[in-house]
Amino acid sequence: MGTELVLLSDIEITGERVVAACADEHPEGTYIAYRGGDLGQLLDAEQRPLLTVFRSRPVSQPREAAAAVVDPPSTFALWTDMTIAYGDKGAGRAAAEAIARAVDGVIKERI
Repeated sequence: MGTELVLLSDIEITGERVVAACADEHPEGTYIAYRGGDLGQLLDAEQRPLLTVFRSRPVSQPREAAAAVVDPPSTFALWTDMTIAYGDKGAGRAAAEAIARAVDGVIKERI
């Protein structure tokens, strides 16, 4: 089973943002979007999955959303689910953190 993360931010995650944020660590990586961008997968240079990113969604009930993660930030407008591939040695988590930095967001683990 993979590791489920949540990115909380005010900026929407797009394929372009994922590629730009991960370019230093994975310059030959690939981002493949599925179902019209509802989800995408970041692959390393050997085409191994690193991170699955789901479409960002607006947070309509901030209190309920905050209760679903450990130590939530005080404000955020968007919720983006992410999954790190099973057996990840740290590259998937590093990619998630790079994306969070690029959009001034935070990565949290789901409760």
